[in-house]
Amino acid sequence: MTRNCSRIDRAARRLLSSIAGTRDARVSGLALAQMRGAGEVLMAAGLLVPRGAGSCVVAEDDLDDMPVPVINHPITGHPGHLGNSVWQDERTSARRRVHALDMMATARRTVNRLDCTLGDDPVPYLGGAALDFGKARLPRRTARVGIWVARGLTRREGFEAFRELVRCRPSDGLRVVLVLDPPGRAPIPFIRGHEFVALEDVVEHEDGLAVAPEILAARLFKGPSHQGPVWVSGDGGVLIVHGKWHEFTGGKQKIAVAMLAEAWLRGDPVLPIARILEEAECGRSVKRLKDLFGGHRTWRDVIRESGSNAWLEV
Repeated sequence: MTRNCSRIDRAARRLLSSIAGTRDARVSGLALAQMRGAGEVLMAAGLLVPRGAGSCVVAEDDLDDMPVPVINHPITGHPGHLGNSVWQDERTSARRRVHALDMMATARRTVNRLDCTLGDDPVPYLGGAALDFGKARLPRRTARVGIWVARGLTRREGFEAFRELVRCRPSDGLRVVLVLDPPGRAPIPFIRGHEFVALEDVVEHEDGLAVAPEILAARLFKGPSHQGPVWVSGDGGVLIVHGKWHEFTGGKQKIAVAMLAEAWLRGDPVLPIARILEEAECGRSVKRLKDLFGGHRTWRDVIRESGSNAWLEV
């Protein structure tokens, strides 16, 4: 991978995240003009590009603030738009132009420091809102992890579309999803096998957009700075309850931990032990969770079982 010398400063990165979190990842020239140069930084880096020859404007006689496209009048040919009651003429200018986030260019720069198996030819999903870069080797991790870059996951419709996508294309290990949306806008629900990482948490500040491999590896090991009462890594290898850190290395243990944490986060924390053992593909000799976790020195602190059920003790 090669370095990009055009640095993305914090203001430009915030603008990029704001655009990425919208439905169509588009913005008007008028809005960009209010950003004090942040838009110019993104355009100079090739991350924000004009969207066709169209323009848009906010209708003055509309109660909504959604932009409407500027078109040519069918009779006079003058540019304008149809308001609630009358045709409104518009002057053509750069501020009326529509710009769009170049998701492919943005995602490639985001993973520029990572050695991804599909770095030169990522696979797009969801109309380009999610890009699969294959797998990457990170510092202090023996197994490669899947790397996706996605946007729009803080919107309910966007997340549901993403959830359906991963049902069809499940991860065969840990899959890291680098999220371009504004951090803190809305929590992204847990999906087993997936680690959602905000770009802001792992960015290399000298570049301003590329992910730093060492920081990403530390984030996967320690979790995010804001964890809530319960946080679990996508693969179930790390469970943090009220700030107390628990690590699990066995593949079957990880599946069980991820299931229990997912149930707690969903608000229905009690799970049948039989279901856990079945999904973890335990043999007939494992009949209780104590058989699965018996050798682990911390599991009794947070994992409880009684009768045929198990839950996290939070």
